[in-house]
Amino acid sequence: MMGSTRKIFILKEELKRLYLIEKLSIKELSHRYNCTKNTISYWLRKYKIKTRTSSESMKLFGKKTETIGKQELYEVYNQKASLNEIAKKFNCSISTIINKLRKYNITNKFSNNKRIIISKKDLKKLYMGDKLNTYKIAEKYGTCQATIWKKLKKYKIKKRSSHELNSNIPSKKLLQELYIVNRLSTWEIEKKYGFSRSTIHRKLREYGMIRTRAETHRIYPRRDFSENENEKTYLIGFRLGDLRARKIWENSETIQVDCGSTKKEQISLIKKLFQNYGHVWISIPNSKGKIQIEAFLNQSFCFLLDKKIPKMLISKKENFFSFLAGFTDAEGTIGVSKKQAYFSIVNQNKNWLSYIRNNLINFGINCPKIGLGSEKGTAVTLYSDKLYFSNKDCWYLRLTKKSELYKLLENMEPYLKHEKKVKNLKLAKINILDRNRRFGE
Repeated sequence: MMGSTRKIFILKEELKRLYLIEKLSIKELSHRYNCTKNTISYWLRKYKIKTRTSSESMKLFGKKTETIGKQELYEVYNQKASLNEIAKKFNCSISTIINKLRKYNITNKFSNNKRIIISKKDLKKLYMGDKLNTYKIAEKYGTCQATIWKKLKKYKIKKRSSHELNSNIPSKKLLQELYIVNRLSTWEIEKKYGFSRSTIHRKLREYGMIRTRAETHRIYPRRDFSENENEKTYLIGFRLGDLRARKIWENSETIQVDCGSTKKEQISLIKKLFQNYGHVWISIPNSKGKIQIEAFLNQSFCFLLDKKIPKMLISKKENFFSFLAGFTDAEGTIGVSKKQAYFSIVNQNKNWLSYIRNNLINFGINCPKIGLGSEKGTAVTLYSDKLYFSNKDCWYLRLTKKSELYKLLENMEPYLKHEKKVKNLKLAKINILDRNRRFGE
């Protein structure tokens, strides 16, 4: 599956020591490990290390500014250094320097008695064009943020919204390519392309592209079912005959279809049926030659979960014969025995066989009655050497009459997909035509 892969690994004991004992901030930790603050927060949550509250952080890191002494600050300020230069010297923000100058009663004028001149054109370019925030503009001019706000108000430059403050915003086209097509996680997009992860999430929600949790952890792409009725009825018939379809969990977004068979042609057919819609996994043969195949599909295949014949759907003639073709590919036999062509289906569900027989009759194909093949408890051998006992009666529908069988084969031929059964159908038709030529219809 395609989740976000973290390349930064932090040991639990090391993180506890740095965060709890040495009292490093999340920002300092992110610099130390050369990663984002979100990554540090992730490992703190993963290791269940309780994070500091806002007030605890203020008390802890606010103490660092106490190292700025009054005399030292007074001397630097009287050297006519700018606020920006003073802040860099003491490794803190301009607002911290301003607060200290006020606290020590050094000055309430924060431009070193110099008038800050910023034209409307320049301020508009920096704020609206270059998307600098007021802190950055203040640092550029060696003044405080309040001065910049006053200038913005004076020049009637409209304040940006919170969304506009981030100038680094990915386009819808780029997010479609990275998130939908390349299936990168938001972590990977942030790391490779420099967009803020919160901005990525906001834009994905805005564009309606947020993946569900299941989609996020999915490796292989999936496609919706084609909604072709003949394909649908064929798959329903095949599923009833030879497939298990289920959701592994109640709220799962995956429809898992699976089957075990010793017949390579059957495995090959199942793969062809589903490989364009989702990932298909095939096991190696076990000691008995049995191969397991599983297909992982999206919820557009929910119609396979119902183990009932959809009578309304297959009421049309072509839909019925595509359904019968699917059921025959899974469960039926077409062949020539003792120089006589035949069609046969064996199944434990008598109702299904009765429904098929009645529909064949309705479409002008006369069929004999359904027969009992073997009773419940009859011993059967599977996979060459192991003995099982049937848990239900086994019923069969068999058709051998030339005229009726030929009509059945003609109607079913366009929809049959099993390679061996397509070949056998052609041989059965040849057999019927040959017998008609020799013995009459």
